[in-house]
Amino acid sequence: MDSNQDKCGFVNIIGATNVGKSTLLNKLVGQKISIMSRKVQTTRNSLKGILTIGNSQIIFIDTPGIFKPNRKLDKAMINSAWKSIEHSDITLLILEAVNTINKNTIIISNYLKKKKPSNLICIINKIDKVNHSSLLKITSVVKEHFNCNEYFYLSALKGNGVLELKNYLVNNIPIGPWHYSKDQITDIPYRFIASELVREKLMDRLHQEIPYGLTVETEDWNELDDGSVRIDILIFVHKLGQKKILIGTNGYNLKAVGSIVRKELELMMDKRVHIFLYVKVNRNWDNSPEYYKYLGLDFNVQ
Repeated sequence: MDSNQDKCGFVNIIGATNVGKSTLLNKLVGQKISIMSRKVQTTRNSLKGILTIGNSQIIFIDTPGIFKPNRKLDKAMINSAWKSIEHSDITLLILEAVNTINKNTIIISNYLKKKKPSNLICIINKIDKVNHSSLLKITSVVKEHFNCNEYFYLSALKGNGVLELKNYLVNNIPIGPWHYSKDQITDIPYRFIASELVREKLMDRLHQEIPYGLTVETEDWNELDDGSVRIDILIFVHKLGQKKILIGTNGYNLKAVGSIVRKELELMMDKRVHIFLYVKVNRNWDNSPEYYKYLGLDFNVQ
């Protein structure tokens, strides 16, 4: 085989909620493209991250965390994660470094036993939180539920073990033409990244049901004559009471979130950013076909 031939492969990232999938994706591509939160169910749709090393291009697909869905939106999110497995060359199963298997991981195990992905790689994440002598027992528990080709042990947050994973993926993706340019790290437009950053900050600031009862969309994006950009972002909530809490006293929450997001976007885009946040009540935002289309989700999921 010619070592100079171009290689390109799709690598799907799956796991239960809050196991570090988005953190790992960001670390792999070297930039924040997927939002992160301590709260579960942060990722709502499949996102692509692109890593190009030498003649190899890896297209990562970060998926919503797996859990038992109740709402229609939840079911569409989980369906999106399952479908991404069908089109991947390698599937990365992300598990926390704990010696028990929770109910959400059992859901994944039952599904993979039926679908049997051809190249399943197990990633034991958050090893910085456990004694390394316990990893053997953790691996033994995992093997009772999953049939994985390889095992990697890492801390996505600290970056420990990530280089070894990159090297493995580069050596195991198939020969094929690249899908993206060498310098591209995602196909996500900045409009979407901006709205997701706002949602990330709101999820971290708000509590109880409010983080799950809101969505964020970029309404308008204008490049200004001075080279800066004005971004108008809408935040939708289900109830008037949620709107009042979200805004905060004298608009404190919106001002704080807007300031943080503006700084992050200015670093990403290398230009001045003006952000304007608006909150509206829409009791049915999560039952709108347009919203599902916006996220690339199947509205007709059963």
